[in-house]
Amino acid sequence: MPGIGIIANPHSKSNIRSPGELRRIAEKLGDRGTLAITQDLDSLDRTLEEFKRQKIDTLALNGGDGTISQAITRLIKLYGNEPLPRIAVLRGGTMNLVASQLGVKGRPSDIVERLVEAHQDPEKLNVENLSTLKVNDVYGFLYADQSSTSILEEFYRKKSGHVGAGILSLRLIRSFLLRGPLIRKMIRPHQLRAEFQPLGKVHQPALGCFAGTITKFPMGLPFLPLAREKPGHFQTTIVTCRAEEVLWYLPLIMLQQNEGMAYGKHSFCCKEAELEYEDSVHYTVDGEIYRNAKGKVSIEAGPEIPFLKI
Repeated sequence: MPGIGIIANPHSKSNIRSPGELRRIAEKLGDRGTLAITQDLDSLDRTLEEFKRQKIDTLALNGGDGTISQAITRLIKLYGNEPLPRIAVLRGGTMNLVASQLGVKGRPSDIVERLVEAHQDPEKLNVENLSTLKVNDVYGFLYADQSSTSILEEFYRKKSGHVGAGILSLRLIRSFLLRGPLIRKMIRPHQLRAEFQPLGKVHQPALGCFAGTITKFPMGLPFLPLAREKPGHFQTTIVTCRAEEVLWYLPLIMLQQNEGMAYGKHSFCCKEAELEYEDSVHYTVDGEIYRNAKGKVSIEAGPEIPFLKI
């Protein structure tokens, strides 16, 4: 039987916080597969190529959502039209949105233990396909830009998990109420011209745009409740309210779950999106931050990826 390949990102929060976890993962894996620690993208490429040669049928990723995005981007290119291995996520990151979408819980070593047990009996392997986004040349599940990316960069300065996210939220709320410098720095309008296929155009200032194929957001915020409603589509939400009103509009933005124009936002379920900002755009795909000096981003529905619910 083909085995399990595990890729561990030593720079992920879980591995830095719990250095003994990699040893426990290796112990749980035993001789059922191979554990590889990848220090950079070049070593990730070499490891995936080696796992393909070994014909592993299950790839487990011990890192955050960004690690998952980097891995599936390379897998899609590496395998082409061949079937991809099943993917298991080990909750090794900061927010672990993909794992939350799949309902995967526990420490990485605990998940590996369940994976090894289930792998011995294929009938116990519960597979769920998740649709992807293709953002320029990167595949992932959640896109956000401009104001939200500025907030993410501020969060990354300390990278303190859910507690840190809560503290940053309180700081932002306080700055909003006092009209302080933090909120003015983080949240500001950008002139956006966008087209969404099969329907929908926007040409106006926007605080930012979200797009995704998953519904689980940090702190449970329901920004994209329709993201999994239509096969071959993803949901986009453009926040169109003024920066000085965003806190008051936030409940309406989250509670209004229909497509079209609404208070503080426009929302579409689409197959393609072309975004063009008048200035440069900085955006995130699954927590990894990218920049485009020309202000252009192309998003399209990507392939489905087989994930294990373990």
